[in-house]
Amino acid sequence: MKKTKLNVLALITTWFLCNILFVVGCQAQTGMKEMTGRAEELKELRFGMFICWSFSTFSGYEWTPGVEDISFFNPTGFDPDQWCQVVKNAEMGYILFLTKHHDGFCLWDTKTTDRKVSNTPALKNRDVLAEVKKACDKYGLKLALYFSEGDWSWSGRKDIHTSASRQEIKKAQLRELLTQYGPIEYIWFDHAVGDGGLSHEETAQFVKSIQPACFVGFNHGDQTGADIRLGERGKPGPLSDTSAETIGGKDRAKYMQGKTGYYLAEFTYPILEGQGRKKMRGAQWFYSLPENDNFACSAEKIYEDYLGAKKYGNIFSLDVGPDRSGRIRDIDVETLKKVGQYIRGEIKLPPKPYKIARVKASSIWNQEYKAEFAVDNNSSTRWGAKENSRSGWLEISLSEKSKVSRICIDEGDWDRVRQYEVQVLHGTIWKTIHRGDNLGSQNVITFDPVTSDTFRLNILKANEVPTIHDIKLFAE
Repeated sequence: MKKTKLNVLALITTWFLCNILFVVGCQAQTGMKEMTGRAEELKELRFGMFICWSFSTFSGYEWTPGVEDISFFNPTGFDPDQWCQVVKNAEMGYILFLTKHHDGFCLWDTKTTDRKVSNTPALKNRDVLAEVKKACDKYGLKLALYFSEGDWSWSGRKDIHTSASRQEIKKAQLRELLTQYGPIEYIWFDHAVGDGGLSHEETAQFVKSIQPACFVGFNHGDQTGADIRLGERGKPGPLSDTSAETIGGKDRAKYMQGKTGYYLAEFTYPILEGQGRKKMRGAQWFYSLPENDNFACSAEKIYEDYLGAKKYGNIFSLDVGPDRSGRIRDIDVETLKKVGQYIRGEIKLPPKPYKIARVKASSIWNQEYKAEFAVDNNSSTRWGAKENSRSGWLEISLSEKSKVSRICIDEGDWDRVRQYEVQVLHGTIWKTIHRGDNLGSQNVITFDPVTSDTFRLNILKANEVPTIHDIKLFAE
């Protein structure tokens, strides 16, 4: 009898446990379905503007420690409507707004610190984030937030690479952001100066406890709890691709490689990046120095990366830093207007350059200045002729005979070439099709179409060792 009772009890216990496991499994499956559906919604945003605006806007450098007087932040014409108009014209769907950088200066009317925008003389009693949210609603745009987990003001800014632990302040700030400004699409957490005393798993759980649909991403560090894979200075790519090139560097990729559980991939880079970091001084993520006011990534590159995002189901957050007045620069307005025209099909991309099969040089300085560096489409590399030379040539070969009528040669800022010619090989004879006195940056040379598979830039005279960043050949 006792044995029978025990068997019945065991059966009831087993049944009860199985039902619990079934319910838990169903809940997990439902949760995964909901997250997958949410990821599909976010994919539809496709393309947005990342807005970095803080103390660094006024210093011209990426990190600006040591600012005690918050009147350092002194915009004269803050205009979120202008931002949103540019966003809409570019066919963007959202704004990713910087709420707080590592300096601890808050761009919303927080109750956690006096280091906030509403205490500045320039924007006294104004809540910038609230005004951005209002403008987003007016133009039908979604809102995502950037948030620096660490904060120099918590530790006296003695070491700019670390932050003291202030998990309750971090939670209080996140609670304000997630309860006062409507639905937040995702939060882009910057781990550069630490997690602020709240682990990434705990951070993600805290965010979900307030807004379950808000996605969470960390640019590096522990990825536990991350829904979205962030690619700082990254590029388009499938969700499974966690290579350093796609993520934006080895230091970030080491945290993300092998991580499972991402539902979505994002990538971002500044509009100033297109000029190459060696060609300019100052910030790129924030407004840079006035000397860089004519620098901007090309509309064509941005559009091609938009197409990449569309292909792989990524979202692309292009960083555009408002200037010191609080408006988006004229050159960025025009660039993004053109991107919008490409997206709407109002204009078409110019022809792509031919793929170079081989390149040879008369000489090289050393292995850091090889001939192939002149055709790798990388502004940070270049070909350089041998030491003490004042002339030289680069021979470019295509995989087959092709019609060419345009060549783009970029000497960068070196300005060394004083006399040159462009030649085409016919049989065994080099024929000159263009002569010039100076090259300079982004020199576009057009000529009557010629058909060949081999071309040459022949530098006849230079005032220093000849060096070339890039050469491209086009059909028209």
